[in-house]
Amino acid sequence: MKIEELKILVADDDPGARELVSAILSADGWPEPVLVEDGERALEQIRAQHWDILVTDLDMPRMRGDDLVRNAIQEDPDLSIVVTTGDGTVQNAVDLMKSGATDFIAKPYDVDDFIASMQRARMRALNIHEVKGMRDTVEALLVALESKDKYLNGHSVRVRNMAIKLGALAGLDRGQLRILGYAALLHDVGKIGVHEDILNKTDKLTDEEYKAIQRHPEISAEIIAPVPFLNPSVNAVRHHHERWDGRGYPDGLSGEQIPLMARIISVVDAFDAMTSDRSYRSALSHEVALQKIQSGKGEQFDPRIADLFDHHKDEILVREEVTP
Repeated sequence: MKIEELKILVADDDPGARELVSAILSADGWPEPVLVEDGERALEQIRAQHWDILVTDLDMPRMRGDDLVRNAIQEDPDLSIVVTTGDGTVQNAVDLMKSGATDFIAKPYDVDDFIASMQRARMRALNIHEVKGMRDTVEALLVALESKDKYLNGHSVRVRNMAIKLGALAGLDRGQLRILGYAALLHDVGKIGVHEDILNKTDKLTDEEYKAIQRHPEISAEIIAPVPFLNPSVNAVRHHHERWDGRGYPDGLSGEQIPLMARIISVVDAFDAMTSDRSYRSALSHEVALQKIQSGKGEQFDPRIADLFDHHKDEILVREEVTP
């Protein structure tokens, strides 16, 4: 998104202040903002269409700026908000940032400081725009994958949901859980490169067909590697079919050589695969699948992760759309 494509809304009851903001932005090459005189009119605009940046005063009639900030964030959590006010107390700034404001500037402000604040809001808006575009791409990839293999319908989402719960129990922090969530969601996306006749085959696979299936973790990793916000998920995706005993693929890693996130995905991926219909067999019961995971401890699965899954199965499986 170029700077001239940004949509900027300015709310201030002082006509001179509104015009000053407009003049500063115009002189610095920003697009012309839409100007409104109070919080209610600003909220009407936010409800009517998407805006990238809101610049708002605090002390306005009909709706104060702090109320506008809270309401605007409810309408559009991605909106970047710069607050300008004559009441420039530290507590005001803290309260507004907690409510969702992006930045806070006390009046009268220096022009350079205002532009710097707008640049920070712009970078946030650009990052959000990029992530939204990437999320759309991810969704399109999953739709394309599930259209090739009807047996994968909902599989990626279920694996993600279970992996996040298991990851939290394994001690991953919030940032790591975000990375794990993307990895689990996209772990099978490389199957786009596998012919649907192989994916949906009801008979035993030939050696060549099995080799084609085994390529999907590498292909998945190659697909997501160029995407900056997905890059941290690459290793978990590439190695989710490694085995604890070293007999997995693609690299034959063993034990703790296998990334923890990949070990987590391995367990929940296997469970969901076993409890879902496949082209070559009907779904197994939860009990049978859990027994198979326990029997695979130390061979296919990390024993600690397999035990965590078993001990917390009721918590992990609650509300998951897994065939009983």
